Amino acid sequence: MSVNNPRFPHKCQIIRPAKSDDPMSDEEEGVVLYDGICRGFDKLTTSVSGEVISSYRGLALPLKQDEWTKDTIPQEGDRIVLDKGSFTEYGEVVDRVPGNLGTHLLWKYVRN
Repeated sequence: MSVNNPRFPHKCQIIRPAKSDDPMSDEEEGVVLYDGICRGFDKLTTSVSGEVISSYRGLALPLKQDEWTKDTIPQEGDRIVLDKGSFTEYGEVVDRVPGNLGTHLLWKYVRN
C-alpha cells in the first residue's frame, strides 16, 4: 500500500484585478499572475478575547522569492481562486511571506 501525499495537492489562480476601460461597465477584468499547483490550508488564530477567527487561510506556492518579478509577485488585494478538487474557495490576499521552499500567502476567505 502506497501513500499519496503530495506537497502541493491543490490548484490555484492568483488574479490581479484591473478595472475595465469602459466607464459604463461594472465588469472587473484581471491579469493572471499565477496558475498552477499550490497547497491551501486553514490558518486558525485566536483573538485577544478568545474567539476563533476562521476566515483567514494560508496558501503555499512552489515559487521562491527570486522567481517572482516585481510585476507578478502577489500583492494585497489580489484575488485567489483555490481548487481543492471537490470544491472551490475564493479569497483576497492579505499578506505574503517568502519561505525557504516557496512563497506563503495569507488570504481572507470571501464567499463568491
